[in-house]
Amino acid sequence: MKTICSVSVWNTLSSEVFFYSQFTLTGLKLDKANRYLASLKRRIMTISNGSPDFDTAVSESRIVVAGYNKAINDLLGEVYEPIRTDFELNRDTSNLVPVAPVKVESVEALLVRVQEFMRTKGYSRKTEQAYLIWIKRYVSFNNNRHPSKLNHLNIEAFINHLVNVDKVAIATQRQAFNGVMFLYLKFLQVKLDPMNSMKLSSKQVKLPTVLNKDEVAKLFAELDGTQLLIAKLLYGTGMRLMECATLRIRDIDFQRGEIHVHAGKGGKDRILMLPKTLTAEMKEHVNSVADIHAKDLANGWGKVVIPWLKGNKLKARQSELGYQFLFPASKIYVDKDSHECFRHHIHETYIQKTLRSAGLKAGITKGVYPHCLRHSFATALLEAGYDIRSIQELMGHSDISTTSVYLHVANISANGCRSPLDL
Repeated sequence: MKTICSVSVWNTLSSEVFFYSQFTLTGLKLDKANRYLASLKRRIMTISNGSPDFDTAVSESRIVVAGYNKAINDLLGEVYEPIRTDFELNRDTSNLVPVAPVKVESVEALLVRVQEFMRTKGYSRKTEQAYLIWIKRYVSFNNNRHPSKLNHLNIEAFINHLVNVDKVAIATQRQAFNGVMFLYLKFLQVKLDPMNSMKLSSKQVKLPTVLNKDEVAKLFAELDGTQLLIAKLLYGTGMRLMECATLRIRDIDFQRGEIHVHAGKGGKDRILMLPKTLTAEMKEHVNSVADIHAKDLANGWGKVVIPWLKGNKLKARQSELGYQFLFPASKIYVDKDSHECFRHHIHETYIQKTLRSAGLKAGITKGVYPHCLRHSFATALLEAGYDIRSIQELMGHSDISTTSVYLHVANISANGCRSPLDL
């Protein structure tokens, strides 16, 4: 039987290993952590020597890595603020013998651990950034006390403060709540009591802003180049802003006339039509992106972030043309963790500002923003006679009621009713 190289297996899984060097472990705790790591390496070597192929070795070793990560996490929990159960929080401690205080984990160390956890779970960098910001604000709101010492009442106070004092938008409230819930339910794995006194603002039911065909034509007339292509894609496919911004070259299937949207809202994939009128423009654009990528490679760059790939697969593919963003950023950026050069996708705020500016220049009195092109797409299909179920699939809505709102927009001018002034 051919021996599998344990070093290659280790290199493949090293990005998933929870290293503890950034935490201050001393004495017996440090010795125990070092033994855990040494044992992990030995077990990976044993698995590699006894595996029939490389993939099997990686799969079995990944289970061992998960066990190691839990052991290290538990060890850190002994040194840094331990998680208290409901029983421990409520029990009578008056008769207990005093013990030496445990070392309190800093906010920075906590955020590092949360970040590492999110990356092993494959969360997007955008979600990671948003959750870390809200976790930090939550801890700061509670005078930098460790989350494990807090409970549902502290969460209620924080969210209610955002709603009633800071008066943040509904979407911001939900993002903050989701970030704190991730901290407790996913990372700390703490079961919380019901939060009966917390109430997020109710989402207002309002009709979407829709551009008619004349307004769309006026908008397009104020755009050119990549800006115009993005606007046409948003209107011609009904994609969400971030779905469009994060498209990769491999997502465009010219032969089948399809666009593959990966991990859209809710983590769902779907297939959209590639408008035939855009095929030539899209091919020309892909060629221009290929030229940019070739120059990046010549300069020693050419890499992109691929959150769902790890280890050797990531290294092999992050420089491939197919994984490059369809709408790349104009500048290279240096990753603060790896210090490597990457080219990210175009920033969403650039698209938002471009469309808003073009709408004003075109004399459109309605607010023009990326999502209104999505609304206009759905409404145009309804008015053209397409059934609502088909539109639901194209829009990526999990609930038909979300799509049904466009029936009201389409029917405002098409329900056959006449004003009394016109009778």
